[in-house]
Amino acid sequence: GIRNDDEPSVNGLHGVANVATQLTAKGISWKTYQENIDGKSCPLKSNMPYAAKHNPFVFFDNLTDGFSASSENCIAHNRPFEELKDDLASGKVARYVFITPNMCNDMHGNRYCKATIDQYDTIKQGDAWLSQVVPMIKQSAAYKDNGAIFITWDESEGRAEKSIGLIALSPLVKPGYVDSKNLFTHSAMLRTVEDIFALEPLGDAAKSNNLSVLFK
Repeated sequence: GIRNDDEPSVNGLHGVANVATQLTAKGISWKTYQENIDGKSCPLKSNMPYAAKHNPFVFFDNLTDGFSASSENCIAHNRPFEELKDDLASGKVARYVFITPNMCNDMHGNRYCKATIDQYDTIKQGDAWLSQVVPMIKQSAAYKDNGAIFITWDESEGRAEKSIGLIALSPLVKPGYVDSKNLFTHSAMLRTVEDIFALEPLGDAAKSNNLSVLFK
């Protein structure tokens, strides 16, 4: 896997199957909404507070027409976050959606953001962002029709066991259920998506548990 923050120009993957190519092959719609992209070009390069390192779909040559900024396929599937509201309201939202906040709203923070010194300020800012986004999604027909929201992080902070939180919201989840006994990795998230859409598990997901324990 990728172990640094370099751009797709350095870390780009060639001819590698991924969940997006799987979905496309089965005719299942997908889209990623990224904060602070313009929607006019394939967002292969960071333009703060947008960070390409947090957008997995620009790291595959088979999703970007060989890492082309003018890739129509990439542009069609990588859309500005602001479009999510209208897509939800119009019922045009894809069946699989991947949402990434910018560096100011993802609890990282950087010099482009107001909350950069105190880590608790960056967490509060991320919580405030989620407090606007999650209700918007939950009010949509897509969510009410047995949709699901998974909120997770790419890395942990501080504690020795390096635990990473994951929150699942859905009409189908067990209310108030907490699982701290089973071992899950990010591959469990991929395995869950692939199982939901009846896709063949890729890579480490083939050896991973899914998150079905969270559901009724």
